Amino acid sequence: MQPELKAGGENRTAFVERLADTPEACQAYRQAYVRGFRDNVKALAAENVGAQNRAQQQLSNSRQTLADSGLEEADCARPYCIIEPLQNGRLDTWCGYRLDADEGKDLYQWLDWETVQAAMKRS
Repeated sequence: MQPELKAGGENRTAFVERLADTPEACQAYRQAYVRGFRDNVKALAAENVGAQNRAQQQLSNSRQTLADSGLEEADCARPYCIIEPLQNGRLDTWCGYRLDADEGKDLYQWLDWETVQAAMKRS
């Protein structure tokens, strides 16, 4: 089952529409950024310096590809990515976006990377 945005979320819907309207180079950069971040965290957890270096090179290459398209990182909305420590020294990641809340008392709402990607495919 694919994640979905909750109905009635004007901020969520507008956000996904804005992301979908960005240049393809931005989408490729975001995907490379998330993949590189996750690969780097896996390498950190495994204490694999070679894999860490490869993940860092992935991120560097994605920035260069973006620059070759005439864009900068600031031109593309990039998700927040964090490291989540787990038990027994394991690490996991979470990537997503923070935007103004559509409802309730919270100031912000968080949309995870997979939910946003699925919504962009449907739009």
